[in-house]
Amino acid sequence: MTNDAGVSASRVAGLNGWVESGLFAIALAVLNISYGVGSQTGVHPVAFLVIAMLVAALCLLALTGPGPDWAAIVRHPLSFVVGFGIIAMEAVYYILVQHSTPTDGSLLVRLNVPMAALLGLMFFGRRPTWLALLGQAVVCAAIFGFALHIDAPNRALNITLAVGCGAIMSGRAFATEFHPWNRSAKTIREKLRLTGLVLLVTSMLGSAIVFGLMALTAQGVTPPLAGVPSIHHFQHPPTILLGLFVGAVVLTTMQYLGFSVVVKIQAQNFIATTALIPLVTLAMQLLAVHLGILAPVPVDWSALPAMLLVAAGVGLVIAGGRKIAR
Repeated sequence: MTNDAGVSASRVAGLNGWVESGLFAIALAVLNISYGVGSQTGVHPVAFLVIAMLVAALCLLALTGPGPDWAAIVRHPLSFVVGFGIIAMEAVYYILVQHSTPTDGSLLVRLNVPMAALLGLMFFGRRPTWLALLGQAVVCAAIFGFALHIDAPNRALNITLAVGCGAIMSGRAFATEFHPWNRSAKTIREKLRLTGLVLLVTSMLGSAIVFGLMALTAQGVTPPLAGVPSIHHFQHPPTILLGLFVGAVVLTTMQYLGFSVVVKIQAQNFIATTALIPLVTLAMQLLAVHLGILAPVPVDWSALPAMLLVAAGVGLVIAGGRKIAR
């Protein structure tokens, strides 16, 4: 198969794709810490995300403007695929962490690494190297070995939800990689504009779903649903402040990097680098507790061997991926 992603990468402005994937891991770790701060200050996670996504979209578009082709970008089917993927990922992951510990959920979701490789092979003919295959085997062995320690009643459900997360995340990454405007964007400004427009689609879809469910609940059409906020959650000062910070700083950075990196190193390689996020998050969590940003959080050190083994497997996947996408 022609390595069109590698060719495109040479013409796209910004940092090296592997560096950007590392920065994405840091940005997502900051988002995870923000979730922790929100949990400790009574922030409703859904209300917070509705605010943050809208703020992120508006901030990006305030910097770049919508451009003359904004309507075509917004109407493009892949814009809706990416937007739906962002919403669906958050929803399924939210359900997963209701039935598992954060550590368990974070590790199980790394099944997205073999999932992305499988989708890349099935739909795009991207054959992994033997080194990458060895890395995939290590990742799978580490995750399924760790899953044996999860309570039996929740094990099958947790793995099923994790596979669902992996499929959604991988599908979203490939949709982002093959979005025609993303592939044609050559400057950082163009990437920022596209990111803002797709985030705007996402925030509008998400807001419509959330406020629609809120209206149905308020009218008594449906019973109160777990995770659906009320109006007072949107008036909660910590929710507003955290939503503004995450939207203006974290999501803008994270989504831009997500759009930029997939064209440079291909979606399945980018997904592989996200498996390093649990280790990065753990390090940043310890730092946040040390600095007093986050109240002390119990650390499940028993998960550390699995995290390190997953990181080792991902290292092999990345080494194999660099031979294809350089």
